[in-house]
Amino acid sequence: MPDPYRQLAPLYDLMTADPGIQAIYREFRQALTTAAAAHGLRPRVLLDLACGTGNSAVPWARDKRRTVIGVDVSKAMLRVARRKSQRVRWVRQDLTRLTLDVTADVATCHFDALNHVLDTNDLQRVFANTSCLLRPGGLFLFDLNTRYCLEWLSTSEKHFRVGPHVFFAYNAFDPSSGVATFNQLWFLKHGSLYRKALVTVRTRSFADTELRRMLRAAGFHLETVSVLRRMKGRPIRKLYVAVKRAR
Repeated sequence: MPDPYRQLAPLYDLMTADPGIQAIYREFRQALTTAAAAHGLRPRVLLDLACGTGNSAVPWARDKRRTVIGVDVSKAMLRVARRKSQRVRWVRQDLTRLTLDVTADVATCHFDALNHVLDTNDLQRVFANTSCLLRPGGLFLFDLNTRYCLEWLSTSEKHFRVGPHVFFAYNAFDPSSGVATFNQLWFLKHGSLYRKALVTVRTRSFADTELRRMLRAAGFHLETVSVLRRMKGRPIRKLYVAVKRAR
């Protein structure tokens, strides 16, 4: 299957350098610190799922007593991540077939990565695989874009400048399936010329009731759901904290 991030990987960190995005990364780290403290947990093994270029994983690896494992299916994204840290163990795997020889204290999956899992059976497998890798009492933190967010993003074309490059975002939302198709048409500057590249990804949202049921089936208790961002007073990004139940 083609890697939709092959062309985006070299540009990803230019986009995430945006102060607003960096603020969200800090909120993710603070949320984990707060949740771990509330559970009397000092994470020694941290698993970052769909780690991309490593922006979530690398800061945790600065503590040399901690083992950090970053997992992503994109070879191109992991190529960038490996340049950032040799302390992180980088693994290329599909989350629906995730198998590792570790028992983690914490698992994270950030920046709406799970929205890219379009099939509920596949998402159930991701939850089950994550549960298998966590010790009882371990924490699983992930965030998702809401249906309203996907609908809102499809309402207009947007233009962005990223360093010397430019891209146009034009999106579509299918209300019957709940699937959004995001297109980024890039014009990548090379000297005095621009090279055109199209990046297309598909995402969908999941209702909190559905997520709670699926997490329970995977051995989790969904402890908290908090709103990270709102648009026109409505939630567009939520953070979920789940705890693996003792058997």
